[in-house]
Amino acid sequence: MAPIPVFAENVLKRAEELIKVGQSSSALETLHDVLINKRLRNANANSVEPVVKKLIVLSIAQRAGKQLKEGLTQYRNIVQHTSPDSLGNVVEFMLEGITERVNEAQRTAEQVTDKKVDDLDEAESPEDLILSSVSGEQTRDRTDRALVTPWLKFLWEAYRNLLELLRNNSRFEALYQKISNKAIDFCKTYERKTEFRRLCELLRNHLQAIAKYSHQQNPIKLSNPETLQLFLDTHFHQLNTATEMELWQESYRSIEDIHNLIQQSKRPIKPQAMANYFEKLTRIMYVAKNPLFLAAAWHRYYNYIARQTKIFGEEELQRVANNVLLSTLAVPIIKPSSRVLSAAAKENKHRTQRFTNLLFLNQAPTRVSLISGLASSEILARVRPELRPLYDLVEEQFHPLSICKKLAPVLETQIATNSDDAKYGTLLCNVILTRLLQQLSQVYTSVQLDFIFRLARFPEPYSMSASDIERFIMNGARRGEFQLRIDHQSRSVVFDTDPFDGSQSSSNGAQLQPSPSDLMRSQLSSLVICLSNAQRVACPDYVARKQAEKAGAMANALQKMSQEHRVAAARKLVIERRKEVIENAVARKERVEARERALRQQREQELERQRIVEEQQRRETERARKELEAIQRSEAKKLAESIKQKAGIDVSIADLEQMNTTRLLELQVEQIEKEKQDKQTRLKTLARKVDHTERALRKREQPLLEDDYKNQKAADRKHHEAARKVQLLQSKEKHERDMELKGRFVRMYDDFNSVRSKLDQGRSEALAAERKRIREELAAAKEQRIEEYRRIKAEIEETQAKEKAEREAREAEEERAKAAKAAEMARLREELAAQRARDEELLKQRMELEKRATTTTRYVPPSRRPGAAGASPSPSDAASPRPEAPAASSSSYVPPSRRPGAAGGAASPAASGGSSYVPPSRRTGASASPAESPQPAQSASASSSYVPPSRRAPAGPGSSPNPNPSSSPSAEAASQPASGGKYVPPSRRR
Repeated sequence: MAPIPVFAENVLKRAEELIKVGQSSSALETLHDVLINKRLRNANANSVEPVVKKLIVLSIAQRAGKQLKEGLTQYRNIVQHTSPDSLGNVVEFMLEGITERVNEAQRTAEQVTDKKVDDLDEAESPEDLILSSVSGEQTRDRTDRALVTPWLKFLWEAYRNLLELLRNNSRFEALYQKISNKAIDFCKTYERKTEFRRLCELLRNHLQAIAKYSHQQNPIKLSNPETLQLFLDTHFHQLNTATEMELWQESYRSIEDIHNLIQQSKRPIKPQAMANYFEKLTRIMYVAKNPLFLAAAWHRYYNYIARQTKIFGEEELQRVANNVLLSTLAVPIIKPSSRVLSAAAKENKHRTQRFTNLLFLNQAPTRVSLISGLASSEILARVRPELRPLYDLVEEQFHPLSICKKLAPVLETQIATNSDDAKYGTLLCNVILTRLLQQLSQVYTSVQLDFIFRLARFPEPYSMSASDIERFIMNGARRGEFQLRIDHQSRSVVFDTDPFDGSQSSSNGAQLQPSPSDLMRSQLSSLVICLSNAQRVACPDYVARKQAEKAGAMANALQKMSQEHRVAAARKLVIERRKEVIENAVARKERVEARERALRQQREQELERQRIVEEQQRRETERARKELEAIQRSEAKKLAESIKQKAGIDVSIADLEQMNTTRLLELQVEQIEKEKQDKQTRLKTLARKVDHTERALRKREQPLLEDDYKNQKAADRKHHEAARKVQLLQSKEKHERDMELKGRFVRMYDDFNSVRSKLDQGRSEALAAERKRIREELAAAKEQRIEEYRRIKAEIEETQAKEKAEREAREAEEERAKAAKAAEMARLREELAAQRARDEELLKQRMELEKRATTTTRYVPPSRRPGAAGASPSPSDAASPRPEAPAASSSSYVPPSRRPGAAGGAASPAASGGSSYVPPSRRTGASASPAESPQPAQSASASSSYVPPSRRAPAGPGSSPNPNPSSSPSAEAASQPASGGKYVPPSRRR
């Protein structure tokens, strides 16, 4: 553990040296390689922290986000078990450095923008006009994009990397929430809406991943109240920022996240936080254009702050009460009737349930429940006195001819002039118009449209035209709220009454008299009251006995009630005492568990520190041993190589491992002594040879040096004299040329000055005129471009409005077509199912008749059965389905249809067969209608078609009606008496 500080100091010193010579990127790479080295995994945080801070400074200067993220990840792994606060200090240092760079970039951008303005009289320079015509950006935007945006992006990446680095770790949960709040403030300060959406999604994913990573080391536990409170504070801050930035989708999602956290909380939430929750929910519901849940949110907000009078003052209570009253009265009365298909309500069922859960309600609110809550609470006593007539006139009083006139001053002076209440004005006018039509329907059966238009007059800016009022009336009639028709020929409104539609009674407000639907619903109760009164007059003894029994039951109930009250009070005391005992036991248990948990955590931390220290010592010892062995092997290898190169002694790797350093040193010393003796011998021989050579050269050189000196001296003197002459001649010629040129310039100097002054004067006037012309052209071009832009913008807006209207009309038409098609398909499916059931029933009856017809081969009348003479019929004969007929001759039975003189004329040729049975449906005259009964019947062959049971006459009181009315006369004709007798089917016999 001791070498690490020295190692950190060496690394920092090396980095400083590289920075001084201008190699900052190399210094960053050096620090990065050191931090990601595994040797630092168990290092001391105090020694590594300077290295990390230096890495942060270099990474910020070079905007190296990858190296910065990897270095912080490694540092987190080093300090998360020993000193997590050190990571907080490093993170604060990093964020301060990046924020300072962002501020510096902003100041630089402002200076650059100011320097670009050369002429303060000119609004924009020509270059700026050209750039704006090409890109549409201003100079400040381009400067910010070039200087500030890269640093903002780097700061945003730093926040995002820190959140990913610190998530799902209980040791850094406080730091995580702190960084989250700073990231939210960053988006709010610099108005980064896109980054704020991504930040909200990131925090939401981290919250959802808590359960996924609950099994890892140091997990986040939402069951801990302190942890849950930290998350709640962060999400409330996120909600406030989203509403301030008007990001309503993120506000709604933040509300849902807070609702889920509140559901998991075991502690009561702070009153200010809950009030903030409901207040933001009212703003979200207003933006969502949902008047019903807006009013419900205001109700919840008022009910909550009304109990916190010490925190919220009377002024705030009055403001909230005003909003509660206006939002409740502004809830539209028109709703789908029970007779109208409410497909939209079914589609919005899931959304309604979600809104209900956000308000902590058991069931979805309705306008009736909100009005009843408004009347039962003290809200009306807290609202402004000027707004109180709204509730009386809209919900309590019946003034169809003057309701709009009485409410006009309130709308004009109290609501339209107040910015906080003006948003409810349009909805209140719709509600007032609905009340007007409902009250008129109770008084009149028909009224003129102009009469309604005169009554429905609202002050500005809420006035409604005749077409708007007519559209509103038709919308209410279409949705089933108004039972009326508009007669455009007579320009009147006719009020209809449907006694079987009871959907309007709960929303009609004040009523002058019961409606037909109310009378229809109360018929049974009125009948019961009348019968009870008649019984009281007709049977006084019975009534007295019942009253006595009732009095006895009441006395017995009162006696038992007092006993049950005493038992319940005693049981309540026992329950409260048990609850106190249980709460004390639970509190005691929690304190013991908290103490044990703290001790256990302390013991675990101590054991973890001891283990880390022992592991570090062991690793250091192992590392030192390995380094020493490596150094020894390296030195021995180098020594063997030197011996091999110098002495020629070849030492193999196997011999090297067997030899020690002493033996190698002895071999080296022997080799050195031998080399020393050889070198001395060679040096003596070489010194003697060099000495003789040098003596001979000097003797030969001495006379030659004297001659060479004399020749060199003469040559130098000659060269000097020639160079001097040339220099004097050139100087003289140059002086003469300069004097001649000076004379020429002196003569033309005056002319040059006059020409120059004339040119300067002419060019200045032309330049001023050119500048003036350019300015005028630029101003004209600018004005023309502005006009062109406005024209194009107006055309685009008009086109968009038309497209939007066409799209909405097309979507409405498609929705109506879909609804009509669905209704038609449902009706066809029902008819098809009913037809299939009827066909199956008819098929069964036909099969039974055919089966009975095949089993009965021959009909024997009772008169010809054995034992028929004077004997009573047997049970089998009595149960026979065939009708009784009078006895004919003793030879054969002739049915009525074949007898001479029957309704059909001559007998059928089949009658000659004698014994075959012809059913009534095939007999002559069976298919004739009653209108044709006087005419002669057709032959049996023509009327022999089979009539199925479904087309026959009804069999009896319990049979189903004939589905084909056209076949009823034939069946009745078949049942008419003939000349030969009358056949009665078994189902119609008595």
